[in-house]
Amino acid sequence: MTDRPTLDQAVEALHQLLSNPQASPLPPPELRGHAGFAALYQELSSLRTHLTHICKGDLSRPIQERGPLSGCLKSLQARLRHLTWQVQMVASGDFSQRVEFLGEFSKAFNQMTDALARAKAGLERSEARYRLLAEHAADVIVTLDREGRFVYVSPSAFDLLGYTPDELTGRPLSDVTPIQGCPLPGTVVEMTLLRKDGSPRWAEVSTAALPEDAGDGAVRVCVFRDVSERKRLESDLKQLATTDGLTGAYNRRFFVELCHQELLQAGRRFRPTSLLLMDIDHFKRINDRFGHSAGDDVLRQVVEIGRKALRSEDVIGRIGGDEFAVLLPSTTLEQAAKVAERLRSTYERLEVPSPSGNVRFTVSCGVAEWKPHFRTVEELLQRADCALYQAKNEGRNCIRTDEACIGPSEQDPEG
Repeated sequence: MTDRPTLDQAVEALHQLLSNPQASPLPPPELRGHAGFAALYQELSSLRTHLTHICKGDLSRPIQERGPLSGCLKSLQARLRHLTWQVQMVASGDFSQRVEFLGEFSKAFNQMTDALARAKAGLERSEARYRLLAEHAADVIVTLDREGRFVYVSPSAFDLLGYTPDELTGRPLSDVTPIQGCPLPGTVVEMTLLRKDGSPRWAEVSTAALPEDAGDGAVRVCVFRDVSERKRLESDLKQLATTDGLTGAYNRRFFVELCHQELLQAGRRFRPTSLLLMDIDHFKRINDRFGHSAGDDVLRQVVEIGRKALRSEDVIGRIGGDEFAVLLPSTTLEQAAKVAERLRSTYERLEVPSPSGNVRFTVSCGVAEWKPHFRTVEELLQRADCALYQAKNEGRNCIRTDEACIGPSEQDPEG
């Protein structure tokens, strides 16, 4: 192949082979008779095919050819296979991998793995600190997934709920609280929790969102703080502020407040509401004869028996020493008088044991019905008190309504 046209054809054929992806892997027919050229062409064609596969990421194709170019290509393929394996190891968390054969890429790769190793070590130290805090904190720390199931539960859950962390992991939050749904991130709420034995506990729950790439499926963290004792104290304080310590009935201040609320509702809904006052007849004589302890028992019996005889919506309060009031929603004056008579006859038959003998007592009752022109609860109480005064004057142990207490000038202006 020494003549000029044949040499030009060979150069053009090699040019096409190396520059045109569609070039034939076989030499042109007119050049196949030149054995040396044909062998070179086929080797270059094979090397082009291998390079194409390598560029597409296929490192599995075996290179069978021999020679310097094939040897370099085999070496490159082997190094790229090893680099692929190293990248897989880095992805699995092995940041000790080093690349030494790709110049600037090697430097960047090694810097990346060093940075990842430092970050991993920092995260592990941080996780160890926070886990130590979580596992020794009195508050219960949990993480929840999107469905509200426990992912992580700190050991203090056993003290609050009676469950071990393993018993709760994977279970929904609804298993330990009657409240449906999960607390929203950024909120602090109080909720009732149910212990393993079924007993309730109060907890203050703080919730925060977690990054979605936390890795374990958790999307929020909740901190449960036991506030059962605080809630008990609050309940005790409320009871002290609203109830009579001896009888358990509402005290006068709170009774009047409840009356005010009920009368507002009654006015809006146009429903009748009545009130009765009860006073124990000759209560001082009971104290003098049987002792103050027996007198206290009588007062307690008035409330206990009254609650059994009244409806759940009726409200009883102790508004004086031996004076009680009962608010009767949705009750007319006539109906209230029947309730008062039922109570009076019940108390008359009652005997309260004492060391000095059984105590028998009676009550006098005054009944009044709320009128639209009344301005305050005290006005209603005054009407009932007027009726009670009449009952006392007319021999005690009887019922009187406020109808006789209203003079012509006090009649309802509407009739």
